[in-house]
Amino acid sequence: MQKSPDQILENAEIVWQENGAPYSSRFADIYFSRQGGLEETEHVFIAANRLRERWQTLDKLLSEESLTDSTDTSPQRCFTIAELGLGTGLNFLCCWRAWQQLQPTRLRLHYIACEKFPMETSVLAQALASWPELSNFSVSLLNAYPDHSPGYHRLQLRSQDGGSEVTLDLYYGDAAEMLAAQPLRDRVKIDAWFLDGFAPRVNPDMWSTALLATMARLSRSGATLSTYSVAGQVVRNLQECGFQVSKQPGFGQKRHMLHGAFVGGGQIAPPPKVSAPWLRLPEYVASSREVIVIGAGLAGCSAAHALARRGFHVTVLEQDGEVASGASGNRQAVLQCRLSNAVNAGWQFNLQSFLYSVRHFNAIQQDVADIQWHPCGVLNLDTAFSSRRERCPEVQLDLYSEQVVRKVDQQEAAALCGMAIDGGGNFLPLGGWLNPAALCRTWLQHSLIRFSGNKPVERLEYENGRWQVFSAGGSLPIVSAPTLVIANSFAAQRFSQTAPLPLTPLRGQVSYVQESEATRALRSVVCGLSYMSPSHAGMHSAGASYSKDVSDLAISAREHSDNISGISGHFPVDTLTTDAISGGRVSVRASTSDRMPIAGPVPDFATLTALYPTLKQWERQAPKQLPPYLPGLYISVGHGSHGASNCPLLGEYLASLIGNEVSPLQQPLSDCLHPARFLLRELRRLPLGR
Repeated sequence: MQKSPDQILENAEIVWQENGAPYSSRFADIYFSRQGGLEETEHVFIAANRLRERWQTLDKLLSEESLTDSTDTSPQRCFTIAELGLGTGLNFLCCWRAWQQLQPTRLRLHYIACEKFPMETSVLAQALASWPELSNFSVSLLNAYPDHSPGYHRLQLRSQDGGSEVTLDLYYGDAAEMLAAQPLRDRVKIDAWFLDGFAPRVNPDMWSTALLATMARLSRSGATLSTYSVAGQVVRNLQECGFQVSKQPGFGQKRHMLHGAFVGGGQIAPPPKVSAPWLRLPEYVASSREVIVIGAGLAGCSAAHALARRGFHVTVLEQDGEVASGASGNRQAVLQCRLSNAVNAGWQFNLQSFLYSVRHFNAIQQDVADIQWHPCGVLNLDTAFSSRRERCPEVQLDLYSEQVVRKVDQQEAAALCGMAIDGGGNFLPLGGWLNPAALCRTWLQHSLIRFSGNKPVERLEYENGRWQVFSAGGSLPIVSAPTLVIANSFAAQRFSQTAPLPLTPLRGQVSYVQESEATRALRSVVCGLSYMSPSHAGMHSAGASYSKDVSDLAISAREHSDNISGISGHFPVDTLTTDAISGGRVSVRASTSDRMPIAGPVPDFATLTALYPTLKQWERQAPKQLPPYLPGLYISVGHGSHGASNCPLLGEYLASLIGNEVSPLQQPLSDCLHPARFLLRELRRLPLGR
């Protein structure tokens, strides 16, 4: 299969100059001024956009506002910078250093960098070695830096001295396409632009009217920009798109540079195309920074953590007494990328969410707490699927970077997993296993999060701008808040607001297998018709069964046998038998018909169902107003057996929507996760209204 342009990511072609500076052979241009890269960045981007003054002024204003409000209800404000041309990351690192020197208390820094040809990690490390004074920041960037896959990549970075945190979004691909894919929300805008692509004469696409018009759509009124280029066509294109520009003294031997601000009135790119206007994300501003999360599994705890990082006060309600009591309570959760040959939004989401989880778990394990994260790799055996090829065709690995998945033969497979194995397969080197309960507890260890166990929720009511949460038979609410996140798996169907969601409960049993001298050698997760993880505390996990019968949640001897037989045949005879089973665990997952999770704002299903049939055909395609939503109600469910991969990024996604920040997901990805997608498919089958 030939890759489409969306799946091809080419790295930068670098030639090293005599002074050790990188030079692009593709564009025949330098990455930074020979007169001094740090000084150039300070002059052209940091100072020209008056970043320090703006941060200080805005931070002071927000602090004064909080003093006049005894409830301190305003969330932290996010200051967003977007750069066209990441290059060596020098502009970002200098910006981060300036941010840490100022240390705003009411602001958060969100930096977006577009790059079509990112440097390989080793090349980037060599380039950044020229600036040891930035190592406090560059080391953190290099530890999380992805160099291999297209799409959006969100990096949560902390300086090496622990002085500051920033969010970096890397958009790998064509800048115009990547920026145009950002969902349309009127309150989510860019504050400053760094135009630092290669020169217009060698890279005209980076300065095109189409790209600048997209910048205009995403710009806050008064958003500033700066660039080293003063080419006449650049000036004219910016002016056509509503930017007021002026020449300023340049850096080094350059006589001029360009500074500008968005004033409007020019050419603005249309909003991103959605699969249906009914899936457009709503505008929402919380009346206070209180949030309730129902469910303390991976979905709920990830959302709570992401919200608390943004200054929201979060109450997490769990029907059982402990965190991760449901499907998130297994001893070992496997993290792997769900591979697909269908190159679509689902393919992109599964890739981006997997890579985000890998970075996130690495950072937690290294800097925060032991979540028993073991990036040991995951081996999917070819022999396990030979009988299912007609309905499960072989994955086209050229759709993925070898850093994500690669083909291995029997000999390499045995070397990777540490045991004799009956064949080769697909090896995911970034995958592994972790303890989901330890992860959930770590997420909840935040001063702004309050966990409340033994709180089964029966119904929800919206009154006076707040969601009231009631327990079974209770006449008074347990708690209330303007914003509520439902993350309780298939139990979301018990609430009238989310009852229409087509969630399928699936019973899953994991078998705990006592290690032997032979199986103790297992080094990676091995997946056949079932899987087995490396041993931890003398025990392997094997599983997991899938059954729609959830009426009986007792341990099943048959499912134990199925778990063992699904993997034991790939090892030497008698390496693994049912005699080694020492226990197990049963839980119920929630799945969806399209195998994608449900995440986002909750529509008003009743109003939508009543409204849609009365519309004419053109109104169905393009409604006059935003579709009806329930204010402040969000959901994250339907993760099946991929919660470890899905939930960390979707927690970020929900927090970005609630906090009115740039989304970590492109518009097509938001569409394929949208809670209204199933109902719309049903409504489209109805006869036309009159």
